[in-house]
Amino acid sequence: MYKGSSFSRRTQGELLAEIELLGQVARRVRTRLGLRSDEPSQSVERTLELIRDPTTTHDERRLGLWLLRGDGKVFLQDADSLMLPAPRILSVLDALRRALPDVREMTTYARSRTLCSKSVAALSSLRQAGLTRVHVGLESGSDAVLALMEKGCRAEHHVEGCGRALAAGLEVACYVMPGLGGRARSALHAEQTSDVLRRIGPAKVRLRTLWIDPGSPLEAMEREGRFLLLEEHEVVAEIRALLAGLSGAPIDVVSDHDRNLLCDLEGRLDTEAPQLLAQCDRFLELSPESRNAFVLARRSGHCLHLAGFLEDATTRARFTEWAKELVAVGQGSLLRGMRSTLGRRSI
Repeated sequence: MYKGSSFSRRTQGELLAEIELLGQVARRVRTRLGLRSDEPSQSVERTLELIRDPTTTHDERRLGLWLLRGDGKVFLQDADSLMLPAPRILSVLDALRRALPDVREMTTYARSRTLCSKSVAALSSLRQAGLTRVHVGLESGSDAVLALMEKGCRAEHHVEGCGRALAAGLEVACYVMPGLGGRARSALHAEQTSDVLRRIGPAKVRLRTLWIDPGSPLEAMEREGRFLLLEEHEVVAEIRALLAGLSGAPIDVVSDHDRNLLCDLEGRLDTEAPQLLAQCDRFLELSPESRNAFVLARRSGHCLHLAGFLEDATTRARFTEWAKELVAVGQGSLLRGMRSTLGRRSI
């Protein structure tokens, strides 16, 4: 998503000035709610009244909505904020705590190579200052896949970088991209990614199914025949292999993105692996016609979960016929048929 964008660092003055403005908004909102500077907002009704008040500014409304959530979470943007020197990050964390007394959790993205460049002591200082979790775009644990995608790191960087974060007391969430190896490297991608994740031991693994964006280098590779995108059932089979390789590990897996076909695939792998594998199997064991019908219904926004789709005979019959037409257009491939007819993988 950053192809063609110029890299830049925001100045420390800009960051601290923005946080100071945020603190001013927070103080106004607290005054209007009748709260002390260190008192948590407990009144949902009072906060809703403030949000609905036509005199409330846009920034006050956003701050009110944040208070209403009640989780006290702050996320440091953008893709790799920890590449800044530790003293700069420490001053930002300190300013945020002073501006927003309700903050209970501060998290950020971090590249594994950036984590490798930080000492455990430096990362520990960030943890002590209030940083609680880093989200790492692992994508794959296969050096072959990482090299194909020009990720700029190897599996060992993932292991070392995440290991340093964990040693510093930070929680680590790793993002994995099913389908990233294409058809040629699917098995390798699943096997080596599960191996790397076992070595790391993150708290969470979040699934982000590969989606090829128009105009991307990967689209050019696919057009030239150098990358074959998986059909949806092949992606689910790859996810199953990944989960099987992680079975018994004390890791939570979360499928919380719309690009994932099975968006309710969620559980802990040391206690719920059989149930998670069974969810994959329930889809994979359907007839090809039923699988295609669910994929089409899911990607067109007509259903969210497999169980609901299977219980709805009318929707199932309707999408079974439509999927057959698209498979014929795609010469045996639903994916090709959807892209050829609809212009995209999802409607």
